[in-house]
Amino acid sequence: MKRLQFLRRAPGRAWYAVLWWDFCERVATVSLHVLFGLRVHGRHRIPRTGPLIFVSNHQSFLDPAINAAAVRDRPFRPFARETLFRGPLGTIIRSLGAIPVAGGAGDKSSMRAALAELDAGRSVLIYPEGGRTFDGALATFQSGVSILLKRSKATVVPVGMDGAFETWPRTSSRPNLRRPIETEVGEPIDSKALLELGTSAALRRLETEVDALRLRCRSRLRARFGPAYPPAGPGDLPFAGREDATDES
Repeated sequence: MKRLQFLRRAPGRAWYAVLWWDFCERVATVSLHVLFGLRVHGRHRIPRTGPLIFVSNHQSFLDPAINAAAVRDRPFRPFARETLFRGPLGTIIRSLGAIPVAGGAGDKSSMRAALAELDAGRSVLIYPEGGRTFDGALATFQSGVSILLKRSKATVVPVGMDGAFETWPRTSSRPNLRRPIETEVGEPIDSKALLELGTSAALRRLETEVDALRLRCRSRLRARFGPAYPPAGPGDLPFAGREDATDES
């Protein structure tokens, strides 16, 4: 029975690699819950089989652990900046199958590695913004994710989070403990249906889906802790509204 679970969750991946993922995911989930009050919503929406592209906003260094806690059942290989593959951290993320990116989200070798995962029926995680947010709001998605859409038959699963920027902004060298985080998994989207919209429209659709999830997480945080958290700022505007405001300024 357990063998069949390995085949369903990550076809062709070594059983010990899946067990290592499970161990790291549980450590991350418990730590995030205790230290940051993490709450996960929508996990039941994740397809139990088939190749998946998890598409998430990117707020902090904690995001891969937050995404792992949200996904749990479907081990993914995340895209990660090549400079992170150094020292103890590099050893850990390499053991979890992270895909090094040297030249941006469209790096050819990283895309080949991701497509091989998807062709095998497994999962990858990508942050289409290309880097962590500077202000908590969503940034424009880069085109790298469209390569995965065009060359695989994977289902896209949007994921949104909020509170992680306040927990560990890119300007800070360490996290702020006891800053709560929320994350939500959205409804799966067929990649063929996305591509029928055209590349630009497909990216806009993904931006809209992910940002709607992020804003729902933001609303939940304020319902729990009041209007002062997260603090008012650019992250309060939906992605389209923020673009319009930028264009007018």
